[in-house]
Amino acid sequence: MVESFHFSIRKTGWIDYYLKMHIRKYITHVFLPVFLGGVIYSLFRDTDLVIFRLIDNNLLNNLILSLHQIFMPIAGIRLQWLWYSLPDALWCYAGISFVLICWKEGPLFFKVLWLFVATVLSLGFEVGQLLNMVPGTFCVYDLIFSISAIALALSNWEVQL
Repeated sequence: MVESFHFSIRKTGWIDYYLKMHIRKYITHVFLPVFLGGVIYSLFRDTDLVIFRLIDNNLLNNLILSLHQIFMPIAGIRLQWLWYSLPDALWCYAGISFVLICWKEGPLFFKVLWLFVATVLSLGFEVGQLLNMVPGTFCVYDLIFSISAIALALSNWEVQL
């Protein structure tokens, strides 16, 4: 009886370690880039963007607008790539990383399928803007940053197809 108790602790300890490692990967490579991209986007971009109209919570809206007024003068500094292209790149990185973490041990077909979907979504909006199919302004830097973020995510996870 004592032996089976120790075995279950070891087994549970391994599972806990495995889950903690996965949770750490999700936080580091998915949640933080999405959050940081959202912070940059909401603090340094114009308030007439769609995201500001979608925020329906008055407290959150007032907080973001107050912080926006504080940080907006910094946006005048010549770092347009940081305010405009970096959030897209962070979101692309997070999307590809999410797929790679989820499908690391999965079948090749689904890994390739979801990587393709994530890549098309990541780059599709910018290409759609170039072709006037999606509202917005095409920016070659957005495309370069997004492609670089996808490449970084793929190399970071040592993708084996």
